[in-house]
Amino acid sequence: MSILRDANVIAPRPTPPHDPREDILQAYSLYMERKRGLAPSSIASHMWFLRPFLQELGIATNADVARLSGRDLARYVERHAGDSGATTARIMCSRLRVFLRYLHCEGFVAADLTGAIPSIRRTSNERLPSFMPIEKVQRVLDGCDQSTATGRRDYAILMLLARLGLRACEVARLSLDDFDWRAGQFTVRGKGRKTATMPLPPDVGTAITSYLQHGRPQSDSRQLFLLAVAPYTGFKGAGGIQTVARSAIVRAGITGLARRGSHAFRHSLATGLLRSGATLTEIGQLLRHAQQDTTRIYAKVDFDSLRPLGLPWLGGQQ
Repeated sequence: MSILRDANVIAPRPTPPHDPREDILQAYSLYMERKRGLAPSSIASHMWFLRPFLQELGIATNADVARLSGRDLARYVERHAGDSGATTARIMCSRLRVFLRYLHCEGFVAADLTGAIPSIRRTSNERLPSFMPIEKVQRVLDGCDQSTATGRRDYAILMLLARLGLRACEVARLSLDDFDWRAGQFTVRGKGRKTATMPLPPDVGTAITSYLQHGRPQSDSRQLFLLAVAPYTGFKGAGGIQTVARSAIVRAGITGLARRGSHAFRHSLATGLLRSGATLTEIGQLLRHAQQDTTRIYAKVDFDSLRPLGLPWLGGQQ
């Protein structure tokens, strides 16, 4: 069809009318990128929540923005807080608060309306993190067929997840230039464009060099991990790494996990360290948590420390 349009055989595709809401979102995107340093994936997450918000409230111009009221905001959240789980509702509220703070700071609204967004009760910490004991993690690693190029790649990916607790997006971003082999360390580009230098354990380094020497196809790409099929480009994002992790867990026959992606390895590493005597502060530093509250969830799986705090069952023994 495009060839026929280029040859003027058929009429060109009609241009959709310009949506003025996109001007508001474009300005906000530039603000998030230049002033707050957010990555494109993070900005896309904000846009995902803001487009339906602007659409439903009929906000298309700066004049519409100026008429926003706390009642409008509270009712919107009440209508949509139950659309998905509590975690998604909290993210929605967070995205709206950041947007409202931007509108106030930039002078689009006179009052700071962030207080009109109700809080969603946090329930995520009521669940135990999904983790595997050491022997099951090893079973997953042993399930990789290292006689094949794909198996060597997947084994190296899983070693980074299991031994160092890297996030899927961090593994996908790794470049050949990130490794200082003489110093035995490498650079990780984490959330919020933060970078960190991490030691490279010998077993992890061995897994990576095995992939580089006997598994990684010839490619102009500088990304460490490449797709297993031509044209052998790097992973586009976290999704491919998550697929490798989930497939390995399923292949090993591991069941009973609430989350079967890369975070299962991250949680397993933290839980194992805690049970081996590491402090929450040390675990938070290894996992590069920005807030201590994020690390405290692992205290819930320290059963040996929590058991003496439990109340005895009526008529029984503690």
